[in-house]
Amino acid sequence: MNWGVDFTSTVRSDLVGLDPDVNATIIDTLVPWSEGGPPRSNSREIAGVVFYESDIAEQYLIAYIIDDSRHRFALLWLRERPGSAS
Repeated sequence: MNWGVDFTSTVRSDLVGLDPDVNATIIDTLVPWSEGGPPRSNSREIAGVVFYESDIAEQYLIAYIIDDSRHRFALLWLRERPGSAS
């Protein structure tokens, strides 16, 4: 079963100006997620909403929420991993 992905305006803004290698790594990460669903490790909860973060290119964390009933996930934001060198 294929999963759909949605990009929030925040994550679209976060992607602007990234190194092309990082963008390629993000795409390489999302392709398997669209085939089998995103990972469910590293979960967090804010105001009753559960979201997840996954490593990207060893320097970033990408946050997303999962909608199992629709087989979709939405990318929320991309942030530098704490303690990573810019």
